[in-house]
Amino acid sequence: MNNQLKYYLKRLIRQGFTFNKIFGDLKKSQYFSKDELYELQNQKLRKLIHHCYKNVPYYIDLFRELNLKPDDITIKEDLKKLPFLDKHIVRNNYDKLIAKNKSKLFCNIGQTSGTTGTPLNLYRDYSSINFENAVIQRHYASAASLGLKKIILRGQIIIPVNQQKPPFWEYNQADNELLMSSYHLSDKTAKIFIEKIKEFNPQILCAYPSSAYLLAKHFNNLNQQLNLTAVFTSSEKIEENQRELIEKTFNCKIYDWYGQAERASAIGQCEKGTYHIIEDYSIVETIETEIGLEMVGTNLDNYIMPLLRYRTDDTVILSPNDCQCGRYFRKVTEICGRETHYHIVTPESAKITSAAISLIPRGVNNIIETQFVQEKIGELIINITANDQFSEKDKELLIKNTLEHTSPDMKVIINKMESIPRGPNGKFQAVINKLI
Repeated sequence: MNNQLKYYLKRLIRQGFTFNKIFGDLKKSQYFSKDELYELQNQKLRKLIHHCYKNVPYYIDLFRELNLKPDDITIKEDLKKLPFLDKHIVRNNYDKLIAKNKSKLFCNIGQTSGTTGTPLNLYRDYSSINFENAVIQRHYASAASLGLKKIILRGQIIIPVNQQKPPFWEYNQADNELLMSSYHLSDKTAKIFIEKIKEFNPQILCAYPSSAYLLAKHFNNLNQQLNLTAVFTSSEKIEENQRELIEKTFNCKIYDWYGQAERASAIGQCEKGTYHIIEDYSIVETIETEIGLEMVGTNLDNYIMPLLRYRTDDTVILSPNDCQCGRYFRKVTEICGRETHYHIVTPESAKITSAAISLIPRGVNNIIETQFVQEKIGELIINITANDQFSEKDKELLIKNTLEHTSPDMKVIINKMESIPRGPNGKFQAVINKLI
């Protein structure tokens, strides 16, 4: 398929017939009072519960087992009558969580990140795709006009990893954005990247924090500067030293975003710099843990594969104060569960982020957990735990994915283990770079 046609089709799906109405409603609901937000959530919840009760086999069985009817869950506090969902339960009940009355024809399959095991495939219906995009577009609109020229520097494979010469990018005419390969950004190619960026003359940068930071360092090393309207970051925890350098180099503010492939919860940074739980995105409950409040999310807009009370494993610290931005969304002072980034260094000295590394296990069956360890430049050890069905074919695919997402010259060592040791704090560490 012609690449430009692909981008136009993608835009058509993301901004379909319902997009403008959703976007208009979201522009209003972000400034709802607390009572209005509460009522909005409850209205959407009641509709979703009736749908789950009638059409989703997992919930049909669950409601019968618990002797519950739809009228037993009419406000969000009633969700406590249901047990939690987690990745393990979703994986074991995958087919039963898909609604019987929804067609897969116009659906998209998203995937969770793969660093902690086999990624989950998750169905999203047409309306929820439009809703997700509208929420993101509203986030952009809080900082800049929509339609401005963008640089995209994330984990996508834009060109073959083994390509040695430019172009290291591809233009998306449909969205007026230049997609650049983060796999090819290195000391050797930095000048080429910067020349192309200045020629393109963007107003917006959308990137992983570590990729934006690396780009800013290259601008500084070459005594270059770029004036942008905004930088939008996501998928990794942003450190203060990263934020300081990026904002100084590009002469603008960073607007950070947190979300999951499960679409269970979302946190966005407003124009005042405050992080907020996006209350008109989903219902977010919290559970007390040792390091903060774990977020438990109920997505209200995906009817083909609804997840009620899904445990995200991410924890936050909340503030009781309201923000001066005028939104009555809960304030977040820290996202504790989002891991700090780590780089893997290729033989060409390019740095691969942990967010990009998480794409490697996608499509590989029979893996339970995956950990990436680097002790030497150009060599990557992959520790895995796997079930009895893990085969040589699965191993070969894991190596193939690794070479595609890092470098064709990367030495890959697969180390199958009974269990992967936890860190001193008891947490699983997905990426370990002993060179840093």
